[in-house]
Amino acid sequence: MSPLPTTGRIVRYRGKHGLHAIRAAIVTADVHTLDPEGVAVGAVPKLDSEFHVHLWVFTPGQMGGFHEFNVRPGTEPGTWHWPERT
Repeated sequence: MSPLPTTGRIVRYRGKHGLHAIRAAIVTADVHTLDPEGVAVGAVPKLDSEFHVHLWVFTPGQMGGFHEFNVRPGTEPGTWHWPERT
């Protein structure tokens, strides 16, 4: 498995709906930065593993983006992966 994702890193997110478009996303929480008090009161979803993350997914247009929570790594819809090196 590749390195652990960390808050602030850019990843790619494959959408769950429509064309399953791949979008740039930033990790907003990982297992080391997740607020345990927020999880305890239900304000922030928990993460299922050290490879799961919360993301802000960037989109073109007025909306600008959206949150995705507890996202696992992979290449299928609804997952994140590292950008390819060029």
